[in-house]
Amino acid sequence: MLKRMTIALAALTFAATACSQDPTGASSNELVLAQNAQVIADNVAATAGGGTNCDGWIRRVFDTLRTTDDPVARAYLDSARASRDSAWAAFQRGDTATARADRRAAFRYVLSAVIELFPNAPERTGLAVDNAIDRIEKFLGGRDAPRIRAILAHVKDLRVQADQAFVGADKVTALALNLRAMQILHRLVEHIRYAQHDHDATADGEMEAVSY
Repeated sequence: MLKRMTIALAALTFAATACSQDPTGASSNELVLAQNAQVIADNVAATAGGGTNCDGWIRRVFDTLRTTDDPVARAYLDSARASRDSAWAAFQRGDTATARADRRAAFRYVLSAVIELFPNAPERTGLAVDNAIDRIEKFLGGRDAPRIRAILAHVKDLRVQADQAFVGADKVTALALNLRAMQILHRLVEHIRYAQHDHDATADGEMEAVSY
């Protein structure tokens, strides 16, 4: 049941962008570069404690709650599940706008639980994204890779937005934006394969589909 719910809700995001996802005709050379760049980003995100990406932080939360009682974090997760259930109910009755909004709210509750247990998660994730960008740019050097560079520029813009949110004391939005940036790098090959990809919506949909 939970798996069907997650798949169905994830389809909301992808259905909204599918009509614009046409192949770009990216060169085979740039696709190879993107594969290597994607590995670089994944290696940066990978850590012994679980990883500075969406899956890694959520895994940390559940691992920590097995041995630590944090009622605030547990309350956030309960709220996340309630919002997820509301999203599923809205989806079943055909109210896709409410389903998307509830699904987004559920994910933000999960991120609140992450921050409750790991207050430095936004900064750590942002630094990991910056490190990944730097390593990828050094790897590319002077090679011709216009689509990769365009996506890197977009990821840099997400980092600026995340830092602005953090300065404004909105740590949940800061973490969400930094995780979106990392998710785009994690799926870099797919993001350059399609010319009109909605990078943000796709990355958010992938992360919101994570089980919790």
